[in-house]
Order: sequence, then structure tokens, then C-alpha cells
Amino acid sequence: MGLETKHSHSGYRAPTIHRMSELTQHDLSALVRDHGPDLQQFLTRRLGCVDTAKDLVQDTFVRVLQNRSSEVLGNPRAFLFRVATNLLIDHHRRQQHRNTVTLDDPDRPLDQADLSPSIERVVWSKQQVARLRQAIEELPPKCRQVFLLIKFHHFTHAEVAAKLGISQSTVVKHMIKAVDFCRTRLDRP
Repeated sequence: MGLETKHSHSGYRAPTIHRMSELTQHDLSALVRDHGPDLQQFLTRRLGCVDTAKDLVQDTFVRVLQNRSSEVLGNPRAFLFRVATNLLIDHHRRQQHRNTVTLDDPDRPLDQADLSPSIERVVWSKQQVARLRQAIEELPPKCRQVFLLIKFHHFTHAEVAAKLGISQSTVVKHMIKAVDFCRTRLDRP
């Protein structure tokens, strides 16, 4: 097993991951349960947007699953916050890039800059939406249902678990599978 529990004076049991490659579904569920709310609060404070924070928390756990290295970790909380911080930095960079205005003519006032999307960008966006819809349709039924409830109906993991009669760790498992599948489909040429 990849996790070991350490007891502190306060009675809190902090799991310690020996190697990422040994991470089990049970270990992941424990990490989500123990650190997910703190990660979300941390990201929400920095972003000012609960929905984006939820997405980045989900992305954090997807990254953890994808990074199955033999790296030895003594403090999973610090590792999760490092991953979340890196994702936050990436998010801010993407936002800055989107908000950058190229001014070919320095004499042209900023309010006259052409901020409308190009035809190519509109076509590309529509194609991406169509690809995402297709990817969602290809998900297994339960996985698709979990994904839609969380991403489009803004249910919490606990609400989805209660509604579908499944555990929160199963909800997380379905979300990780759905997000990973959709990303793979969207990244294809």
C-alpha cells in the first residue's frame, strides 16, 4: 500500500505516501477527502471563482494520477499544494495570454483595438465544442452522468454521491476518468 498514517499530538492522522507509483484508489480517496476542501479554499481565495477553483482541484488530482513516478514523498499535502500552485500559475498565464492585446499601430487608441475573435478562432472553438460533446457522449453512462452533474449542473461530489447512491471516492474516480478522456479527445489533431 502506498499510504501510511502518522498521528500527531492533535489526533489528526496524516497519510504519508512512500512512492507515487504505489498510490491506490483507496489512497487517492483519502487524499481527496483529507486535502480536497483545503485545496479548494486555497484556490478559491486566489482566484475569486469557486467554479474555476473546483476545476483546478480536480485537475490537481488528475495530475497526481498521471504522475505515477517512483518519487518518494513524505508530505502528500505539500505535494498536492505544489501541484495546485503550478496549475494556478498555468491558469494565470493562460488568462494573461487571452487578455493580451497586440497593438500593431502604437498611435491607435486601446479602445479601438480589434478585440473580436478571428473567424479561424470562432471555427476552432465550435469544432472544440463539437469534439467535447462527442467525447461526453462516448463516456460510459454512469461516468457521463457524474461528469454532467458536476460540470454542468454544479453539483458537489457529496450531492452526486447521494443522488446516485455511490461513494464520493467513486464520484472522484468517474470524474478523473471523464476529464482525462475528454482532454485526450480534445488534444487529438
